[in-house]
Amino acid sequence: MDLDQTPWRVVAHLVDEIRLNVNRRLDHLEQWQIVMYTLALLLFVQWVRKVLKFEEVVSFRRAWYEMLNNLPMYRKKLDEGQELTYKEFEDRIHRADRLKEFYKYLPDRGLPADDIIREATSYKTMGGILFERGHLCGSMFGIEDEDGNYQRLLKQIFELYSFTNVAFPEVFPSARKMEAECIRILCSLFHGLDKSCGVLTTSAYRNSAYKKGIRKPEMIVCPNAHIAFFKAAKLLGMRAVRVRTGSKCEANVGSIKRAIGHETCMIVASAPSYVNGVMDNIEEIAQLGVRFGVPVHVDATIGGFIIPFLEQCDYPAPMFDFRISGVSSINFDLHKYGYCPVGSSAVLYRDQELLQCQSYSNVDWPGGIYTSATLDGSRPGLLIALTWASLLYMGRLGYVERTQRVMDTSRMLKHRIEEEISDHLEVMGEPLGPIHALGDEMHDLGWSFTFLQNPNALRFCISLHQTRGEVIDSLISDMKKCIERIIQDDCYEYPTKTNVLFGISGAFMDRGVANLLSNALLEAYYSTPTSPHGEMGLRKRTLSIEGRKLSQIQLPSALAALREQYSFGELTSFTVPTTINTGETSTLSAAPQEDEMAKATDIIPQLPSSSSSETLTERTASIPLVTKEETEGEQLTATNNINEEQSHRITVIPEEEKSNDMMNNVKQDD
Repeated sequence: MDLDQTPWRVVAHLVDEIRLNVNRRLDHLEQWQIVMYTLALLLFVQWVRKVLKFEEVVSFRRAWYEMLNNLPMYRKKLDEGQELTYKEFEDRIHRADRLKEFYKYLPDRGLPADDIIREATSYKTMGGILFERGHLCGSMFGIEDEDGNYQRLLKQIFELYSFTNVAFPEVFPSARKMEAECIRILCSLFHGLDKSCGVLTTSAYRNSAYKKGIRKPEMIVCPNAHIAFFKAAKLLGMRAVRVRTGSKCEANVGSIKRAIGHETCMIVASAPSYVNGVMDNIEEIAQLGVRFGVPVHVDATIGGFIIPFLEQCDYPAPMFDFRISGVSSINFDLHKYGYCPVGSSAVLYRDQELLQCQSYSNVDWPGGIYTSATLDGSRPGLLIALTWASLLYMGRLGYVERTQRVMDTSRMLKHRIEEEISDHLEVMGEPLGPIHALGDEMHDLGWSFTFLQNPNALRFCISLHQTRGEVIDSLISDMKKCIERIIQDDCYEYPTKTNVLFGISGAFMDRGVANLLSNALLEAYYSTPTSPHGEMGLRKRTLSIEGRKLSQIQLPSALAALREQYSFGELTSFTVPTTINTGETSTLSAAPQEDEMAKATDIIPQLPSSSSSETLTERTASIPLVTKEETEGEQLTATNNINEEQSHRITVIPEEEKSNDMMNNVKQDD
């Protein structure tokens, strides 16, 4: 057929013209050069695709900033900012620990149980007062146990199941049965059918994607979702595709639709968002999942044990569970509004397929065919037993009553903010002032808010301890005081740009080291600092096993030098180190005699009594070192700021040549 007689003749002539133009432009190149240029272009396109799919957001500004920080002129400033930030972190983390005394070595002999309990009780007082007052936000969810029955229940369960291991169901069948019952209770609560299943923790979508031939699975997630999804994506080799949020900070359904691709293995929806408490439109998101064949996972970390009981509390209850056909799995934290011990969480699946993808099995291991449903091999049956007991103790009525109190308090707080201080605070919108400044001022008054960023905001999560009326009254009153202080003080200064860290109630000035804040926080978290204490600039000695061990190691070597110097009559003063860690010393002075003090022996460490009730006592002890003689009666006195736990008894024994009344004992101030 003649092409010129068809409608495609225009396209054919256009392609022919392009071919001739390309040949004319490349006629000066040899064939191998054309092949190499083509391969280079192909590799460049592949590199661009990888960059666009990189887990981290590509930012030329960040790359330029990192390049400048490597220059010597900027590096010094960066190091100074990092040092100041670390110091600020350390002060904030160790602020409640006034003693700053740490155990650094395993004791040679175990301490009595009474002493350990006493010291653990003293540790508990460092931060428990804010929880009891109801000033903590989102970090502790406890129940009001006025009669003490719940605490007695947990203690009894702890005694029964402390050493159980779920990895051995034949040895510990009780723990296995408890977990199975917990899963069935939770599945029925979230309207799961007979095939629904689950485990306490973890998830399975990556392995399901591998079975479909996807080598780099993608999850679509909103920036306001729980940070655990981004953490899991990095650890499991997945890519977290971030989508935009709507005007009310909810997930944008249209953005989710555009982000779905052939490598998408799951869509994450929040019920509600862990960051700002906004509920995503799960029904519309689930419809997208059904349309494109992508599983939808609902993150109910906060609302898992609130939303199921809203309808019985006369509040509108949005659908988010297995009643929606597109929802494939749900996760929630039982230790929040489920009021179970910390660490209790669960994930539920619509059917067994995803649970099988989640589990790991190995049939060739010499130890036998190994199967594990979670990342943890050995799982404590204690936590499962405590969760089981808590669910049965609370019951549906208990959760309904507590949900009613939490929702009523939350609504009351919202109305009071809108009525009384709405001129200076908004739920969302253009900021009328530095909101982090208000959070810092409230922190100074004993309130612990959760600081948010992008945009800057404060979050106060209502729990049972805030449902008491006086707590909300005190909160509103303190907020008014802080706002008035910020507004009326013309000299009030606050950094224009701040950084916030999860788990730390406060904002930190942005010193240009935002990328290094996580390292500084980890270093400060595991630090065991010793601060200056007492008079004369002496450092406080610690109640650590290290100090006791180092004292026993150091003093004999100092004693050897002491004997040698005394034997030659060269010593007019000597220094006995009491610990290597703090550098404290005791100085003894004496006029040497030719034969009267020929040798000094036996420095005996006085180890503390393990049953002593004064474990944390610090005081200044004056230790006299006395030698009497009939002719001269010279006296040595050494005074040192010594902790009772590390004090030493020092005995100086001279030769008995001139007197029978020489004192051989040294009194120690107890």
